Amino acid sequence: MAKLHSVGWHVSREQTLEFTQGIARELVREAYQDKGYFLAEVTSEVAVERGPTGTANVLVVNVTPGKRFRVTGISWHGASAFSDADLERLMPIRPGELFSRRKMAIGLEAAKNLYDSHGYINYTPIPQPHVDEEAGTLGWVIEVDEGGLFRFGDLHVEGMQEAHRKLLLSAWGKHVRGRPYRRQEANDFFNRFFKSPSPGIQPEDYVRFYIDAESHSVNYSLSLVPSVRYRVTKNLELQPVVHP
Repeated sequence: MAKLHSVGWHVSREQTLEFTQGIARELVREAYQDKGYFLAEVTSEVAVERGPTGTANVLVVNVTPGKRFRVTGISWHGASAFSDADLERLMPIRPGELFSRRKMAIGLEAAKNLYDSHGYINYTPIPQPHVDEEAGTLGWVIEVDEGGLFRFGDLHVEGMQEAHRKLLLSAWGKHVRGRPYRRQEANDFFNRFFKSPSPGIQPEDYVRFYIDAESHSVNYSLSLVPSVRYRVTKNLELQPVVHP
C-alpha cells in the first residue's frame, strides 16, 4: 500500500505564491525519482502553524511515492553520427538497476557534450519512457534529432594592420575553416595566433561567433575598433565622446 509522506518548510507570506510551490514540488519529485519512485505523486499546500511567538506560514509538500521502478533498457533512435554502443556507454545506469533521475541526466548531458564536441551543436534528445506499472519496470527510448553537422565558417577581422590581418586569416583558413565546429578549437586557435597580453583575458572576451543555420556554419568576428570612445575629464572620469 502506498504511503503518504509530508515535508514542511517555514516560509514568509510572500513565498506562498504558486510558482514557489511549483518549485518545491519539482525538487521533491526529483528527489523521489532519484530513488526509483518514477511515478511519485506530489502535491503542496500552505498551512498556518501556531507557536509560542505567533503564527507562521508553512509550505507542506505531500508525497505518495508509489512503486520503485527498475530499468529494463535504454535505446537510441535516430542517431547516425555515433553507434548505439557509443551512446549506451555514456549512460551510468544499467538494466536491472533502480531508476535514477540523476544518473539519467548525467548520461544525457554526456551525450550532449559528445555531439557538441563533433560539431552537432543543435543536437536534441527526446527521452520517451515506457512504463509497466504492474511489473514495476521502466524502459526508455531516446529519440535523437542530431540537427546536422556544423563547420567553422569565415573569420571577419576589423581594425588590424593589413599584413597582420592577412596572416591571421591565412592561419584560420589553414587550421580551422571547414572543420567540424568545436568551440574549444576556436579558443585554442586564438590563444595560439592572437593571444591577449593581458592576464586573465580569454578569447570569448574579445571575439564573437555567429551561427548560420542555413549553411550549417559558425562564423567568427574579431574587431579591434572600439564601439564607444571615451575621454578622461579633469575629475579623472571616463566620458563617452559623442562625435570623435
